[in-house]
Amino acid sequence: MMTVHEVAERYGVSDAFMVRALDLIGFRDAEPGTALPEATVDRFEAVFGNKIRAARPAPDPEFRAESDAAPTAARAVRKPKPHVMRVAHAAVTGSRDAQGNRVKALLANPGPVHAMDPVGTWDGDPWSGEVVPGAVHFFGGPLNSGPRAACGWMHIRAVLGDAFVPAGDPRAAGQCPRCAELVAEGKGFRSPPGSYDPFCHAFLYVKFNSQVEVQNCSLSGEHRGLHRTRDGATWDIGFDDFTPAPLDAGCRVTKVS
Repeated sequence: MMTVHEVAERYGVSDAFMVRALDLIGFRDAEPGTALPEATVDRFEAVFGNKIRAARPAPDPEFRAESDAAPTAARAVRKPKPHVMRVAHAAVTGSRDAQGNRVKALLANPGPVHAMDPVGTWDGDPWSGEVVPGAVHFFGGPLNSGPRAACGWMHIRAVLGDAFVPAGDPRAAGQCPRCAELVAEGKGFRSPPGSYDPFCHAFLYVKFNSQVEVQNCSLSGEHRGLHRTRDGATWDIGFDDFTPAPLDAGCRVTKVS
């Protein structure tokens, strides 16, 4: 079973496009680490496959000068944009602009600052790989939403144009210790250059009252200990040590044969 991110890579589209496309075909609340049933992948191919392939630009033409014996490339190969691990805040506040409109604002004391690679999020990197000290971008959505920090523990509400530089003593510097540890190791990126995967791809098929459901781990890619779903179900190896979420306490839980 492939995840949303893996299917996105197969088609050469972003995770954000995949999530929106899945929502259109009835598969809602998906995340990059969500496992997709084969029937859903087949439906995605039927609805969007040809459209995606048709939208891909044709390869750049090659030109041959009259005196040249060999063709020359029309233009230089585009270099990938650098990834910048940026300073991020998990909490923001409200304020008023000069016209009296309500706007989001940074807190004077936001608590421990986190690190986040904005590349691969819904909004992307607002500064295209450039370090822009003092700049800020606020994420939309309700409270406790937004992309996760590098640590995988917190949802980010604002990302700054400043680069996150791990301190020798993160706690004293007001930094998230886990974010600082990952950045110091060159991890925490959502895609290369780091090998860190922010999502745990573990899942488990469980039958609730004769209805098969997929239990997806919602923790970060390098979490330790039990897998845990959004609703609070946990497991380590498989169904034999599976503990249902509190909301499923009244259900008859059986193993999928």
